[in-house]
Amino acid sequence: MNRHDPEVSAALAALDFADATPAPGRDHGGIQSVDIGMTVLKALALAKGPMSLKEIGSACNMAPSKAHRYLHSLVAGGLVAQQKRSGKYDLGPFALRLGASAIRRIDVVNRVSDQLEDLVEQVGMPAHVSVWSHQGPIAVRWQRIADSLISPDVLGSVFPLLRSATGNVFLAYLPDRVTGPFVTAEMQKEGELERSINFDVADIIRTVREQGYAMTLGTFVPQYVGIAAPIINWDDEICAAVTIVARMTRDADQRLSAAAQLRAFCRNLSAATR
Repeated sequence: MNRHDPEVSAALAALDFADATPAPGRDHGGIQSVDIGMTVLKALALAKGPMSLKEIGSACNMAPSKAHRYLHSLVAGGLVAQQKRSGKYDLGPFALRLGASAIRRIDVVNRVSDQLEDLVEQVGMPAHVSVWSHQGPIAVRWQRIADSLISPDVLGSVFPLLRSATGNVFLAYLPDRVTGPFVTAEMQKEGELERSINFDVADIIRTVREQGYAMTLGTFVPQYVGIAAPIINWDDEICAAVTIVARMTRDADQRLSAAAQLRAFCRNLSAATR
């Protein structure tokens, strides 16, 4: 996501809850408990990762016992999730949905979404649009196959940079200073797995830029192929990615044909966004 794009900057400012905490001594006519809850959410949104109860209390300038009461309600509402092993807190699934809904209102996402159904009909595969968020690439639009009875909804899903085609595209077109921390965290996680994959970041970036798209074969979702391509704005920076998904049963020629159609689709829309 390009933070220099005025439309994106405005959306991010709204998501940062900049006015969530009222100034001391000012009665803004709101509900104090909601204000405090928003302060907790803001702390989690601005953090680089999950936070402990003590860290949240410190960030919000409140006692951990008080923060815990608000976290309990936020967890119940799906705005916050607590990790089972570490006990740390992070934004929950409903918070991601809220963010995705806000980002969907950005004009570039709407322009891409308007034509997504045509792409899905051409390739015969479902597709989604993703943008960059503080947690990485997040799906903000999902288009199903018309004749499919079973089609998973990925709206609000966050994709890894190394294992997913969506992530590979953002990795290739975003600057290292943005993707670096995510790559480091994912590499560390890979090292902790018994059956890890050795990812060559430089090779991923080179391949995606040469092809104009990324393709992953079952590395993110087993038995599924992901093919993604970038939408480039007038600053020659990635502002969104479009990804099509297919089962591994599709043969190589079908996958390459779909990739070519996707690349053409994204190039046309990239020209329209400039």
